[in-house]
Amino acid sequence: IGAGGHGLATAYYMAKEHGMRNIAVVERGWLGGGNTARNTTIVRSNYMMPENAPFYEHSMDLWRGMSHELNYNVMFSPRGVMMLAQTHHEVRGYLRTQHANALQGVATEFISRERVKELCPILNIDGPRYPVLGALWQARGGTGRHDAVAWGYARAADALGVDIVQNCEVTGFRIENGRILGVETSRGYIAATKVGVAVAGSSSRVMA
Repeated sequence: IGAGGHGLATAYYMAKEHGMRNIAVVERGWLGGGNTARNTTIVRSNYMMPENAPFYEHSMDLWRGMSHELNYNVMFSPRGVMMLAQTHHEVRGYLRTQHANALQGVATEFISRERVKELCPILNIDGPRYPVLGALWQARGGTGRHDAVAWGYARAADALGVDIVQNCEVTGFRIENGRILGVETSRGYIAATKVGVAVAGSSSRVMA
């Protein structure tokens, strides 16, 4: 359930890596039109928590080869990512992130305001409201087009036999004796012995 980046990627890798073909991705709107459409374009691996690091590091590897693998330009540009610190509280927070990442071998550095200006001359580091005190800098981060990611995974999954059904809202689950039998949708019943839910901010509503 959910034809965003996560739902479509899940279907694609299930088909590609595990040879599964009997997969339907159902979406109440259009593919990539939910949380994926609202995401920023930032690609980075600097989220500090030890449990997160392996996932983000693996995702960085996927990004680097994604356009080639999907045969679709996802417009990944590893131009670096700067998160500006404009208060002393932010400076402390970003230094903490830098140190936590260093312990996990994740390359991130806190740079001076002078270095910020050097990397991005267009910035006014003295204002107009708050001065730039420094920044958390990840040189290997960058940007990507999330709608292109959705389309790339959709095309690649479709080519492997995955069915993608748009304008098909899930309205209920059919469960007997604790086992899932399928989903009720606005376009009819779909039998399924396994159901995955990848609907981001709509998770609580769908699961309710």
